[in-house]
Amino acid sequence: MKCLIFFLMIVLVSCEGGTRKGDRYYKEQSYEKAIIAYSDYLYRHKPTILVLYQRGRSFEEIGEYKNALMDFQKILELDKKNIIAQTSIAKVKYELGYYEEAVLAAQKAVEWNPDFAQSHFWLAKGAHQMGYFKDALKSYGMAIKLNPDYGDAFYYRGALKISMEEIKSACLDFNYAKRLKVKGSSIAKKKYCS
Repeated sequence: MKCLIFFLMIVLVSCEGGTRKGDRYYKEQSYEKAIIAYSDYLYRHKPTILVLYQRGRSFEEIGEYKNALMDFQKILELDKKNIIAQTSIAKVKYELGYYEEAVLAAQKAVEWNPDFAQSHFWLAKGAHQMGYFKDALKSYGMAIKLNPDYGDAFYYRGALKISMEEIKSACLDFNYAKRLKVKGSSIAKKKYCS
């Protein structure tokens, strides 16, 4: 019995060690090392949503979007309506330049959970790129309504409003984005709101 307890303790420590190591590397922004640690864990253990997500995010951070996409899709095999994985798929599709697919993935995420601001944001960005400005404006607005501190949504909505020649309203969005410390918002404000 003592041997079995000792064995189980070793297994538990080694399992946690793999994810902790990956988490530490991820936090340190050592994404390649994080991917190795998470992959090693997944090779030896049953996949978990958390480990797949963290590895997918690590792939995303180094621009390996297709590998990230595979991890997010594996999450959906484990949890058919995982809103974070579905929204991550929308984001990755957007980053790959597949805007229509990004919109479709984000729409599905919004259907599953209409209260998740990030899904609306990626729906907006995809629609924005495809030239569906009214739809994008509505989705940026919904992201902001759900999360009033969503600086990127303010920033990109401001950029959209510039292209729609709604300068005064765009400047208000750039002001909010600047207060929320969004990169590029100060430059946009100087350029359009002098």
